[in-house]
Amino acid sequence: MRTKYAILLLVGLVLFAVRCVREVDIDLPEQPVRIVALSHFTPGQPFRVEVSLSQPLTAAGDPTIPFSADVAIALEGKFLDKLFRVSDDGPRIYWESRDLVAPESAYLLSVRIAGIESVQALSYAPNPVLLDRVQIDTGNIRLIDLADGKVAMRVPIKVYLMDLPEEKRYFAFNLAQEVATYPVVNGDIRLDLPPDEYSYEPTKFLADGRTLALVYDTPEGVVLVNENFWSDDNTFLALDALIPFDPADQRPRNLFVEWRTLSEEFYRYHLSVARQGNNLPLNDPDALYNNVTGGYGNFSGYSFVTDTISLPYPF
Repeated sequence: MRTKYAILLLVGLVLFAVRCVREVDIDLPEQPVRIVALSHFTPGQPFRVEVSLSQPLTAAGDPTIPFSADVAIALEGKFLDKLFRVSDDGPRIYWESRDLVAPESAYLLSVRIAGIESVQALSYAPNPVLLDRVQIDTGNIRLIDLADGKVAMRVPIKVYLMDLPEEKRYFAFNLAQEVATYPVVNGDIRLDLPPDEYSYEPTKFLADGRTLALVYDTPEGVVLVNENFWSDDNTFLALDALIPFDPADQRPRNLFVEWRTLSEEFYRYHLSVARQGNNLPLNDPDALYNNVTGGYGNFSGYSFVTDTISLPYPF
């Protein structure tokens, strides 16, 4: 009998809750159209700036890319270069400079479009923090069975930094693998013959819980490291790289490590983008970091160093 009353009570509570739910229309104020500028630059490369126009939250489709925009770069308050409009034979359109980026130089971006408020943004590309070494723990390399007869080479690595800055510890990294495909003769792989081809793919990785909680994937194709990761003054990052291959005709050859040193503008922007995607329901979303005065977007620099690690096989 008590069970019956409990069920009736539960049904009544649900019906009451449903009746209390109502739709609420929120009248959002209209915002003027503003310039959106996005550019991430690095030493030795030209500036490439993507320019578009903002649109309402309810708008469908891609944002408008202006046909005509005055995009310029200044260095230490003096005009440096006017960027020209470029299409990469695809949907991507951007404005590109003739001058190349130099490290530790404060660059000012300005974008002007007729009838719309002009925008400016300031950033620089820091000198890179060098790698001391990338160390492989060969004694703990393992093979993991995957589907369809493939395996993954699990490679423990430690990325050691040369000097950890006292502050502004803003870093990101990228791992990529090279796998060689060899001829197969009478069902046997022929490692004594030249490879038929090489494949290059991003490398996935495993790590301990603290590390995984403090790294984030980014639209730039690199993994951002939270500045809190270095709070214990540790000078290395430990990961297990996972390199899948078909043992019937493939062998892992090399692991490529790209280590980026970031400006604060690059770090803050990509951290806010990552947190937007990781918010739990009912949590207040983090606002996207914006350093474009008068508009929206991000103008930020970074530098990088690379290292290539030969993979032992058999190990």
